[in-house]
This record gives sequence, structure tokens and C-alpha cells, in this order.
Amino acid sequence: MATQYTAGLTTGQVLTAATMNSIGAAWESYTPTLTQTGTVTKTVTYAKFCQINKLIVCNVRLDVTGAGTATSAVVIGLPITASQSSNLRIGTSTFFDSSAGITYNAAVQLVSSTTVSLLADGGPNFVGVLPNVALAASDQLTLSIQYEAA
Repeated sequence: MATQYTAGLTTGQVLTAATMNSIGAAWESYTPTLTQTGTVTKTVTYAKFCQINKLIVCNVRLDVTGAGTATSAVVIGLPITASQSSNLRIGTSTFFDSSAGITYNAAVQLVSSTTVSLLADGGPNFVGVLPNVALAASDQLTLSIQYEAA
């Protein structure tokens, strides 16, 4: 079993509110990359993460403003390098295709230690490949993910 966090205290010391407040971190903003065979322009409506020890919790909303390329997977950058490099599902996502008026639910899967793609309806195909869609203006992507930092 892993060693439990001790907050730097020794036996008999009191765990104060100030020490407890230092255990986690404040939510921090970041600017995720968004690609689909080339960089897709986007507005980062919300992209924040927090890190508690090696646990990363991240929520993102991206509003697409420029086109991607169909038959190519949508790829989004992570705020902190992951301990795993691929083939691990780490969260959930939605993709709103504004031209079709359809929202796709997707699992978020690591494709490298720094990027993720979206598995439509849980897989096996990445959004962009199947469904065969190109990101375009007014599309929206949301992600809610949790993973272990490297």
C-alpha cells in the first residue's frame, strides 16, 4: 500500500486549517491545443485544471472558430504530462456538430502522454474519423477528465 500523505507532520502535531489548505492547489487556467490534421482555430471558453499530488482533474470547453479536416481524429492537448502514453480512457466528453445539430457523447482516451482524442459513443472510432466530421465554426467540445501525472 502507498504511503499516506502526512502534511509534513510528526506524531502528536495538530493538522491546522492552514496546512490543509496547502494540500491541494488552486484551479489554474491553461490553453489546450486543438488539432484535426493541422491546428484548428478556437476560442477557449473554459480550460482549468487542478493537481493534488499526482491526480490531475481538468474541465474544458472549446468553441471552434476555424475548420479542421474530416477523416482525421480530433486531438486536444493536456495541461500536465500524463504517466501513461496511450490507450487509457480518462474521462467523458461531448462534441456538438452545429451544422448537423447533433451532439455526440464520447469517451476521452489518451493518444500520447500529452494529448487525448474522443471515442464516439465509447469507441472504437475517434470523433472526426467516425463520425466522419470536420470541425467547423460554431462547433463545441467539452471534456471532463481525471488522470495521473507523470
